[in-house]
Amino acid sequence: MSYYDPARRDPTISRRPGNRRDDVWIRALLARVPVCRVATRWNDMPFINPTSFVYRPEHGDIVFHSNLAGRMRANAERHQDAGEQVCFEASEIGELLPSNDPLELSMQYRSVIAFGLLELLEDDAARSALEDLSRKYFPQLRPGIEMRPISENDLVRTSVYRIHSLRWSGKENWEEQAMQSEEWPPLEQR
Repeated sequence: MSYYDPARRDPTISRRPGNRRDDVWIRALLARVPVCRVATRWNDMPFINPTSFVYRPEHGDIVFHSNLAGRMRANAERHQDAGEQVCFEASEIGELLPSNDPLELSMQYRSVIAFGLLELLEDDAARSALEDLSRKYFPQLRPGIEMRPISENDLVRTSVYRIHSLRWSGKENWEEQAMQSEEWPPLEQR
């Protein structure tokens, strides 16, 4: 029996209020995490694509890129044409947290889940998104100085996307220890 129904409960609201984080926390996590996962689908077949990304607060979107052809591009075109949402995830993982209770084995994590509309970018919008991606990962490499500027030929060889109309939630569990059962001998502290 499932207690979850997205028609009755907003999927961006975490089940545990103590783990929920605000927009400032979410933006900070998105600024520092290097990899995200974007979930799309082709009919009933889901697809998760791990990729580099950048959150652009001035645009209220998340941008990333992929190959010109492939599953991501094909799914993106279908989602864009149908106005369907995609799902985005970014996270940090800390320590594994042992417990003497098998249902309390846990780990430290910080995560963001976002839902939004996927859009393929072209021309100047694609160039700007690629420049923003470059700045996030290689801020010391300036276009036209340390590296050549993005050319028209570059733009026709890649797919650049934005996820917009974002609805998101942030969640954190960074406890030092998992819960322990009083019905079993306790584990030694680390």
